[in-house]
Amino acid sequence: MTQIEIDCVARNASSASLSPYCGQPSPALANGGASSGDLKKCRLSETALSRPLSRTGSDSDEFLKFEVPSQVGAQCSYRPLHERIEKRVKAGTPFFSLEFFPPKTANGVANFYTRLDRYKEGDPLFVDITWHYGGDPANLTRETSSSSIAAGCLDYCRMDTMLHMTCTQYTKEQTIAHLEQSKRIGLRNILALRGDLPPNTSSDAPVIKPKYMALDMIKWIKEEFGDYFTIACSGYPLGHPEAVSYAEDLKYLKAKVDAGAQLIVTQLFFEAEAYERFVRDCREMGITVPILPGIMPIQSYDSIRRIAQLSQLAIPDSILADLEPIKHDDDAVRNYGRHRAIEMCRRILSNGTAPAIHMYTMNREGSCREILQELGLWHKRPMRALPWEPHGVNHPLRCKEDVRPIFWSARPKSYIYRTRDWDDFPNGRWGNSSSPAFNDLHDYYLFNLHSTVNEKDKLRDMFGHELRSIDDVGRVFARYIDQQDNEHGVKVTTLPWNEQENGVQAETSLISDDLVWCNERGVLTLNSQPSVNGAPSTDPLVGWGKPGGYCYQKAYLECFISAENAASLLEFIDEHHPRINYHIVNKDGSMDRSNAEATTPIAVTWGVFPGAEIAQPTVVDPISFRVWRDEAYDMWMKNWAYLYPADSRSHQVIEEIHNSFCLLTLVDNDFVHPSILFDVVREMVARTETRTASSSPKEAVAQAIKA
Repeated sequence: MTQIEIDCVARNASSASLSPYCGQPSPALANGGASSGDLKKCRLSETALSRPLSRTGSDSDEFLKFEVPSQVGAQCSYRPLHERIEKRVKAGTPFFSLEFFPPKTANGVANFYTRLDRYKEGDPLFVDITWHYGGDPANLTRETSSSSIAAGCLDYCRMDTMLHMTCTQYTKEQTIAHLEQSKRIGLRNILALRGDLPPNTSSDAPVIKPKYMALDMIKWIKEEFGDYFTIACSGYPLGHPEAVSYAEDLKYLKAKVDAGAQLIVTQLFFEAEAYERFVRDCREMGITVPILPGIMPIQSYDSIRRIAQLSQLAIPDSILADLEPIKHDDDAVRNYGRHRAIEMCRRILSNGTAPAIHMYTMNREGSCREILQELGLWHKRPMRALPWEPHGVNHPLRCKEDVRPIFWSARPKSYIYRTRDWDDFPNGRWGNSSSPAFNDLHDYYLFNLHSTVNEKDKLRDMFGHELRSIDDVGRVFARYIDQQDNEHGVKVTTLPWNEQENGVQAETSLISDDLVWCNERGVLTLNSQPSVNGAPSTDPLVGWGKPGGYCYQKAYLECFISAENAASLLEFIDEHHPRINYHIVNKDGSMDRSNAEATTPIAVTWGVFPGAEIAQPTVVDPISFRVWRDEAYDMWMKNWAYLYPADSRSHQVIEEIHNSFCLLTLVDNDFVHPSILFDVVREMVARTETRTASSSPKEAVAQAIKA
């Protein structure tokens, strides 16, 4: 649906009119007409809501003020990475960063992003991605390229990302093109490197000299891009193996800093003394920029010897002696490596030599996480800045984004993918006619960013080995809500509409009994929230935003319902429940009924905080809903039906739901009083049951839809 345009009303009222009480029924729309006003072309808009349970960020309120948009209602702007690092250094607040290499296969990309999501919980200040010359690193259409992975870290994992970039294998023009591409995709941080030279094949072959050096690239960046990029360079505590001497290598490092490098990341080292001497020598030469120590915990005996050989580093005899008696015991080696890394890091942090720790993860998780936790660098933010996970200041454009529609609550990466080419993002209000177009979901997204639970056997254990009826499908949804074991003794930790195995949100416990009741009667719930009237922003279930504030929510329910239930609902809801806004569509759009205004969003979540405007981070937007519809229906076939043979009863049951059920949203605008959403659902189900027992349901459906 990219760039689809529809005629819609250009409303004279500003988007600021989107108050908590907006979204009342429009008689004109209910009769199939449009509101008065000038018509103009406007593009379909779409957004997502992410309400993760993990609450990330620094424990330091000082740093939260500029690293996370916790000041809801205020403008949030990108702050360059080197400035944030300098602020941390001056305040004496240590942090950590992480280095990864691109997965070698496309199958590993989704798992890689999932691993980064787990690392995000600890609040790394940034991550960096290595530049693999043999992997076509600048090719954005290749899932495993360095540039593609770096863009994914920034966009989908919401992490400030640094991209390694080499220059000696390229012309100056090619390197500048790589930098221009990095700017286009939102990257603001470059680790400028020379790159590896081809190895000599014989002793008689002439020595190959590099065409360009890292110093050249740093100068090009400053000349062509000014201050846009934060520039990092490498440092070698023992001297570069190709340098004439340690002293000459320090002079070259000083030249890189003088040319514009604002940060130094060191090559790995094995002893704290080497790093301490290196920092002292750098400072004596007048190098004042932060120097981050590169730490690689020993994972196995063979791997550390291989890495040392590739890096042309000598492993100290004391370490080799320690490893010799345990070299065949991988667990013992990992424990030794973890203990040694902790002791070395603790020393250089406590004596003030190191402002932070830069972990060479080798794309592993266990040891690195344990080391960071033991050092006290692994922090979890105590509360949510918004009801969904924002990018904060980690993205130059999305940093101001503070409002999204609710439909993609369990698929935030889908929303990010669809909006990846937007030039601007909503701030303050979700406008009714000014949002840009949504991109389509292509196979690239579906392949790399689908739910990580991709083993068919595991999914069938959760979704059912055999589905005989819609009731069986409803039980899967119910077990997801109540988290009770299903008939296979398995917990349903995800549904086809979820990108992660997060389970239900904390606030779901407030309405879980009603949701289970719905699903066990064929009302298949995708998304919901309870009504909230002035809960403290620190509330563990529904709180978000700055301390000292109050949070509000309208009750919301999104579900798939049968055509018979849709007919029953339309019989009574307009007359009997004017406080309820609804929007109901079917798969092909031939049915599209709503009692809300055609282009006006309805605020369903808002908050009042000290010293800030009222924040409205979550809306129900009718235009976006029509885009979400296609994605929601696709999940039935692409993420569920594919588990079964095409001619099986299970496949037929899912296909029947996909083809005949309607997608419904309900909003109860009266958040002050107890919600009646589930009363409406119960009345709908009761009418359907009565009709089914006494008359022709198909005839009644046709009459209700026609009316």
